[in-house]
Amino acid sequence: MLKLFPAVISSACCAVRGCPLNPRFFASKYVKPYCLSIYLPMQLSTPQQLFVKLKPNLKSNLKPLDVVKPFTVLGKNVVATTLTLTSLLFSPAVFSAGTNFAPASQSVNQSLSQPSLYAILMAEFAADRGRMDQSLAIYKQQSFLADAAPVFERALGLSLQNEPPQLSLAFANAWQQQNPDHVPAIFYVTHLALKAHEYELAGEKLNQILQYDPDADLSQILIGIYPTEARDQAELLATLNRLDIKNNPSLLVMKAGLLLQFQQPKAALVAINRALKTNPKSPAFLTLKADILQALSPSNQVIAFIAQARKTVPDNKALFVYQIRYMLKQGKSAQVWQQLNARANRQFLADEEIKLLAALVGIDLKKYAAADRLLKALIASPNFKDQANYYLAVSAERQNLLNDAIGYYGKVMQPDLVLKARQQQIDLLISQSRFEEAIASSVKLREQFDSFAPQSYIMQANILQKNNQTAQALALLNSAQTSLPNNTDILFAKVLLLPDDDYASKLQLLKELIRLAPTNVDYQLEYAQTLVNLKQNNEEVTALLTALINDKEVGLKARQILSQQALHQSDNSAVISLLSDNFDIVPDVISGLLLQQAYLNLGNQKEAARINQILVNELGYQPENLQ
Repeated sequence: MLKLFPAVISSACCAVRGCPLNPRFFASKYVKPYCLSIYLPMQLSTPQQLFVKLKPNLKSNLKPLDVVKPFTVLGKNVVATTLTLTSLLFSPAVFSAGTNFAPASQSVNQSLSQPSLYAILMAEFAADRGRMDQSLAIYKQQSFLADAAPVFERALGLSLQNEPPQLSLAFANAWQQQNPDHVPAIFYVTHLALKAHEYELAGEKLNQILQYDPDADLSQILIGIYPTEARDQAELLATLNRLDIKNNPSLLVMKAGLLLQFQQPKAALVAINRALKTNPKSPAFLTLKADILQALSPSNQVIAFIAQARKTVPDNKALFVYQIRYMLKQGKSAQVWQQLNARANRQFLADEEIKLLAALVGIDLKKYAAADRLLKALIASPNFKDQANYYLAVSAERQNLLNDAIGYYGKVMQPDLVLKARQQQIDLLISQSRFEEAIASSVKLREQFDSFAPQSYIMQANILQKNNQTAQALALLNSAQTSLPNNTDILFAKVLLLPDDDYASKLQLLKELIRLAPTNVDYQLEYAQTLVNLKQNNEEVTALLTALINDKEVGLKARQILSQQALHQSDNSAVISLLSDNFDIVPDVISGLLLQQAYLNLGNQKEAARINQILVNELGYQPENLQ
């Protein structure tokens, strides 16, 4: 409490005196160093001294009476009586819901002219105690008085943190209309209008800004306002088309990006070229033009443009990385390797991110020694050591240095990599029948990362199963389920470990999984497969899978399960309808076997033989004798 009062007074005085703070800072209770001059020293003994301390920092014409009267009942030590002060300020006799903020004895004329320090103090105390409705009511009311731009900025900062964007926009717009010559407010309103997708208002304010300065830097206004919905993007583009943009680079770039998104690359190219005339060395503008050219020109022309653009800003890392990634996308790994190791680009190879990228290209080109040198140089980096160890393991594995790979995978500790690395390590250990070490690795994972405990139990169970210890694996998962109840990953692992003919146990677990995660597609597919194997609930299976048959990821699996059900029902035509088109384009063994059986059931030996040839010659399947 003793530290609180000076900070509150300081924030209040910043709002009144007009310290050059932005709304984001105003929302904080911390104070910039240049505001420390008005901190209350502990030795202040009277309210008069408080005012004398504050007066040199204030723009308003407050008299001692304005500050003194609210404090005179508090005694000698202002800081020590903060709690009493707070109780007084927020008593019903003094505070009235954002309307009459001045003490009764204060001059009415004065209270209507400029912001009252007393009211600002009340607002700060309210904000510090989490009474944001009270604080905002006071600040907003005070901001509409004369010479109150700093108070407006403080009010807007609090509003942005505590109110919906629409309310912040309404407040900022109302204040700006009352203060039309306050240019920063026009920027605030424009940004908020764009963020709230109020594009008509945004267009009006952008026009005002462009009238003041056609070349105004609008980059800060446009940060974080790019809409994600296609309808909003179309409305924003329509707004920009209505504006007299002239050659304002910020708006031209936004327009170019939207035009490209709406598949109008030629118009986008015109816009970005106009922007580049104003700022020909902007890497962001140059990369956007490269994006646009990708929709208009062959890849060799895009590569040529990027190379030319890099000559404009040869030291720019972002443009260099763009060039490298685009060339990799075009399958030009060898040329990329040359670029990465060129003398002119040596400065970039010192960058850790680019060093990692170069190592990955080296691994891809089987330049393992050079790649390993780059990766080992990154092991000392706190930001890249885990990725370095992971890709050193990948490199070692590709060189068949399996023990080295196992060691490197075990050193990975980055949360988003450790699970994959540990699984790779365990797979290598299993391939060498080192089951005890594999189990130790899985146990160590849950000891090091509580969040990965379910996955570590599943890994350990899979190790046991591959070592022909299925009963022990199920016992482990049962134990894990006790400590981690309702964990769907563990339940599903149990389903997959159960014997194929234990349909009753599988069905019980799958029903529980569907209850816990009704939209999980993997559970739905396994549930449907189990019902088909049991030849039960045909209508439920059909209803469940029909919604999935066109899904890009699981559609084929859904059609295969439905085809199995159709075979059980002797509906061979349904099997052909479900699978034949896909099989002719991308053949696979399961679909081929189902189609082959359907054609055999129909007596179509010719088609059955054709399917068999594809299975044997293209898919390497060893067939049984055709019946």
